[in-house]
Parts: sequence; C-alpha cells; structure tokens
Amino acid sequence: MDKSIIKKVGKEPGKKVAVFAGVHGNEKAGVFALSKILEDIEIKRGEVYFVFANPRAIEKNLRQIEKNLNRCFFKDNKGLCYEEERAAELMKILDEVDALLDVHSSANPNTKPFAIAEENGFDIVSKMNFEIIAENFDEFEPGATDGYMKNNNKIGICLECGYLGESEKNTNLAYNSILQFLQYFKLIDKKVEFDNVKQKILRIDGVIKCDDESFEMIRDFYDFETVPAGTVIARSGKKEYKIEKERVILFGSKTKREIGEEAAVLGSWKGRTKN
Repeated sequence: MDKSIIKKVGKEPGKKVAVFAGVHGNEKAGVFALSKILEDIEIKRGEVYFVFANPRAIEKNLRQIEKNLNRCFFKDNKGLCYEEERAAELMKILDEVDALLDVHSSANPNTKPFAIAEENGFDIVSKMNFEIIAENFDEFEPGATDGYMKNNNKIGICLECGYLGESEKNTNLAYNSILQFLQYFKLIDKKVEFDNVKQKILRIDGVIKCDDESFEMIRDFYDFETVPAGTVIARSGKKEYKIEKERVILFGSKTKREIGEEAAVLGSWKGRTKN
C-alpha cells in the first residue's frame, strides 16, 4: 500500500472508517489538517484509513490531473485515466469501512463552510461547526465519494471547509471536524468539544451544466444566494438558463467549465435538524 494511504488500528474492537483529504489536489485545508492529525493521533478502538486521495494533484497543487476524481466512484469504472485508476483503488477501502469523512474546500471565494450528508449522517454532522447541511447531491452529481457510500447504504459525509484560497485559515475547522468524526465513533479519546450549532438543510434538486464552449454564467453568485423566479443565471449562444421558481444556488461562478461539467447546483431550503 502506498504512502498516501495510512491505516491505523486500535487495540480494542470498534468501527472501521476512512478520512479522505485532497480528492481535489488544490483544496488544502483537509490536507493540512490530516498531516497535522497524523503527527500524534492514537487510535484506541477500531480501524481508520487516513487517505491523501489524489497525491499527484496534491503535489502539483492542481484540482485534478486528467479528470475530476470526485466523479469517478462507480463500480463500472473503466480505469481509463489516472483518476479512474485511483478511484478503483480507493473504492476497495470504501467497500471495507462503515463510514467516510471526505474533506474539501470550495473554489468560490463567496462561500461559507457547509456539509454534504444524507439523513444517516445528520447526527454526526450535528456535532460539527457547520450551519448548513446539503442533501441529495448524488442524484444530480453522481460519482462522488459520499454518493458511493450512500449507494452502498453506508454513511458518507463531505465537508466543504470554506474557500480554497484561505486553506491555512480553514485548517482548524477541518482538523476539529476530523477529530469530532473519530470521537463520534469512539475510536479515539476525547480531543475537542463537540459543537452544537443550529443547522439548516438544503435539498439539492437541480443542476445546470456547461453545454458548449459559449456557455457562461452571467456573474459570480455567492454560495447559498437566493435567486428569484425569472432570473437568467447563464447563457449559451442564444439559449438562456432562467430560474422558473425561487432557488438557492451553489458553485455558480464565472469560472470556465469543461463541456458537460456542472456550472451551478440548485436547491431549496427543507428545514432544520433537531438542533
């Protein structure tokens, strides 16, 4: 097993979990946090895989080498490029563990930290310092690590720890969240306090994709901006992408996209967790 995958085993029985960082190599908050945790972490119970998920992209400080790794987690993955080969290797770990925590950052400077989880992960995320939980991502953005876990009836949680350009600033959030995740499953002795913040749930119910080279968002939208009904948010040639009802937008920046790549994710507020 390569040096980007570190397995630690406790002396007592317990859950098997994985912590991923660097699925996108330029999202460094999780990478910094994982490196810090590995300096002195002691697993008391169970087993933990600590994984630097995309080591080539991490080394080059790039989002990806050939393909978005977080769209490669499919059982019928053909292994046609580096990221597909890497996903095939990492799926062996995900098949083994009970739960996953995958730490990311957003490319949008106008963002705020949030978690991506399904209902089976809400109780865990309620112990972390995230005011927003987004659910139902896999229906519109298949191939992600957390979606792979969901489709195998396991817990998969993705954390978006703020803007990637402020990774050092956001490292502490990622660090504490990883420890809270491990504490939740009683794999380590207590290191940090659990958080107890009020949390809102955003249900993802749509996606807009770049359909040709002329596609462009009309402006940079900040994450969780409410967009009124009738708003044109993107254009492609003579085609306009108009919001038919009031929506909440994520990842909607003017950043140039590949054809077929998601340009904006849409959702609606669902309610609050038990907090």
